[in-house]
Amino acid sequence: MEIIWQASAKQNAKRSSQACQGCRARKKRCYHVGVTERPYAARRGDRSTTDPVDHASNTRDSSPSPSRVSLYNPESVLADLSMGSTRARLAEKAGTCRVHPRHRGKESGTSEESISLEERSLRQRNWYDRHRLKSRRIEISDNQRRYLEEEGAFLELPKSTTDILLSIYNMLLDDLIPVVDGAAIFRDYSNGQASVFLLRAVSLVACKFRQAAPFLRIREDGAIMDQRHFASELLKGLDASVKADLEPDRITKVQILALMHLHNDGLSGLDRSSGYLSQAISEAWAISLHVKVPVNSDQERCDFLWWTLRNFDRLNKPVMGAAPFMIDDTDIGVARIAPRKDHYRSQLMAISLSLGDLMKTATRIYKASSTATDDDSNVFPTFSEVTTEICLDGFQRSHRLYLQIWYHVAAMLSCRYSGPKSVQYQRRLSSADNVLRIVCLEGPANLPPLPLIPYAMSMSTTVIYRALRDGERVPEEAHKDLGACYDNLIILSQLWTSAKGVAKLVRRLQQFTRPSAPPIRTTEGAPCTCDNTHQHEDITRSPISNLNNLQRPTQGMTGSSVLPVSSLVQPSEVFLPENYADNDDQSGTQAGSWFVDGLSYSHFDRAFYDFFDYGMPSLFRDLATWDFLQTDANDDTEVSPS
Repeated sequence: MEIIWQASAKQNAKRSSQACQGCRARKKRCYHVGVTERPYAARRGDRSTTDPVDHASNTRDSSPSPSRVSLYNPESVLADLSMGSTRARLAEKAGTCRVHPRHRGKESGTSEESISLEERSLRQRNWYDRHRLKSRRIEISDNQRRYLEEEGAFLELPKSTTDILLSIYNMLLDDLIPVVDGAAIFRDYSNGQASVFLLRAVSLVACKFRQAAPFLRIREDGAIMDQRHFASELLKGLDASVKADLEPDRITKVQILALMHLHNDGLSGLDRSSGYLSQAISEAWAISLHVKVPVNSDQERCDFLWWTLRNFDRLNKPVMGAAPFMIDDTDIGVARIAPRKDHYRSQLMAISLSLGDLMKTATRIYKASSTATDDDSNVFPTFSEVTTEICLDGFQRSHRLYLQIWYHVAAMLSCRYSGPKSVQYQRRLSSADNVLRIVCLEGPANLPPLPLIPYAMSMSTTVIYRALRDGERVPEEAHKDLGACYDNLIILSQLWTSAKGVAKLVRRLQQFTRPSAPPIRTTEGAPCTCDNTHQHEDITRSPISNLNNLQRPTQGMTGSSVLPVSSLVQPSEVFLPENYADNDDQSGTQAGSWFVDGLSYSHFDRAFYDFFDYGMPSLFRDLATWDFLQTDANDDTEVSPS
């Protein structure tokens, strides 16, 4: 069989009315008509939807709404070059070339923009549904499973324990910190659909209430555990499960991490707690909780969760000793929770957001880059002004007191440099008295067991001590207030080891501030009355609260660490025994060390300062660092406040 090649007839070249995209890009005459345009575009990599526009100008156009594909990504430069297949098909049917959105007319721009928004919303919704649940199944080896079982990662609490702890959480904490929807999780729990990890995280927070103490069992036939031991066991198992990534729902994982953040007890508890919050915020950002997801039935729950994380972040800076804020409000794409009538949760959240704003303003002077030497909070709103649009009469009492304590903590932090007689100083002292009054009248056990409470009590103690050192409070009254602080801190230390260090410090201070204590002498033999009689007249211009005047720890001639002392305390001030004789050889060495028979104000100054120094690593705020305070053999015995 013979094959004969025959040339095809030459096609008449025919120009189209308008050039196609390929020819326009190559600046050539266009002879493509009808179906011949699409194959050419396909060979060129589907350039039928591209626009030869300036890329630099494209990067300046903001997208209609936020999405997980960030504008920081390099692909965002090509956003206008890939507007979707629907618009390309419309352009092909019309037989015309696309025009850049900024150059098209108003009528065509409106229709195509609506198409783009619709497509974008659909893609965003599909992305959210696909990424909320982890698609891959976790593969666990036998050795890893045995380790997780030993750590308690798969632990399921007895039903009697879970029932009471979940009820306590819903009644006392659910609205105050809306990390989860208490009603929804209770329904899921009753139907056997709730996450066992989330139930344990809720139990971790709720077990600190005194009402929960008789029900704390890890196993059905186990013994009742004390609250701190029970919480540590739950945290150990939750930590292992989170690191193993056992929770498939990423929203639930954010909730678990946020609840774990509220437990900062034990050694390195502050660092661990801040790490949980950082991980929760990162997971929330990855799942786009900070933006509005179209057609999301759980949008309100997600909004409350995100703004709760933001409130935790505002409290994390002072309470946990973390320097930076992790959330910038300008990066949030969801609206703030507005108070709604007869909606208790939204009203609580609205006040919390306002207090978070106030905390950000109050802590501005503590930033590492701050060069200010004066407090800038001359005009500080009152609590009634912060809550002016919301009636607090219908609020749960413990919630209302918690918000008041939050406000007073911000007020105390707003004074860093101002001295006695100044408005800022008096506001700080007044807020410290208010915190002490609230805790004494209500009792530490009746307040929400959240990290803010022990921090506020500790901060109030330092402010009262500062007033004693500045001569703003007479020793008898200060001794009485410090005794009340000690009693409250001892109760709080049963749940929070962070309060135990300050309680020990106050107890040591009480030993020589009580009225029956011998007079305090200096190495020169002059008595110290703590009424500022030994100070210069310019003390108010250089107050003890000026933390910038305190030097960092340095190494002395002997190699021992010399910690900073207050500018109001002479380096030689010590609490000397009555039979102590002046000795030139001893005065230089004993001024910088603890006396066996007494203490110096310098050491209390530096200890209080170190505990609340936001530039110091949080390692130094752990319980183990307070062992140096225990200089007597009977330190573990109770000391009467009087």
